[in-house]
Amino acid sequence: MARVLAIQNTKSEGLGNLGRLLEQDGFDITRVNAKRDPIPDGEFSLAVILGAPESANDDLPYLLAEKELVRRFVRNGTPVLGICLGSQLVAGAFGGRVYAGPKREVGFYRDLRVEGGHGLFSGFASPFAAFHWHGDTFELPEGAVRLASSKYYENQAFRYGSAVGLQFHIEVDEQTINLWLDNAQDTLRRMPGIDPDMIRAEIVEMMPRVESNLAAFYRNFKSEFGL
Repeated sequence: MARVLAIQNTKSEGLGNLGRLLEQDGFDITRVNAKRDPIPDGEFSLAVILGAPESANDDLPYLLAEKELVRRFVRNGTPVLGICLGSQLVAGAFGGRVYAGPKREVGFYRDLRVEGGHGLFSGFASPFAAFHWHGDTFELPEGAVRLASSKYYENQAFRYGSAVGLQFHIEVDEQTINLWLDNAQDTLRRMPGIDPDMIRAEIVEMMPRVESNLAAFYRNFKSEFGL
């Protein structure tokens, strides 16, 4: 049975709908809370590195260990999927600068454009919709290929060897969005242009699009990497 390593960098950011797809396909998922648990040894068919409020620039032992894992997996040709902070760690692992973006993006956005004819986004509309919760961005490492961009964030998705970074939350489910909004409601109300009540009101309309995009990306990712 193919083994998947899922690295959580905070308890509230899990695999969401992506986890359900992996389980339906029979993948054996090892979940690790990186702040508390060591990264396990052994062979894995895929690593998924998830998000958190921390910065990829933070000099934290567990984040440094994740960057080293990314480099090792890519050297071996093993696929890595980095989401939000995970994408920033992938970029940073290969020399891409991580820095504060031009504005915080929280909520559903409809302005992501597919770059070129890359198979990982085959079947996507361009622009397409995604859920965001980030304030940092990154420069692409030398040799990386941009896969998607948006108005304020040039690098929304990229590939470097066997690693794919997604700045947006393709994995997110409705329960997770509501949890994040509950936890950050007061903070969000103080941020210009971000309305947590409006985000909640969009969930019913937008989640079918987000879930459809995840299903397409998941199929493409498995085909691309032979999973």
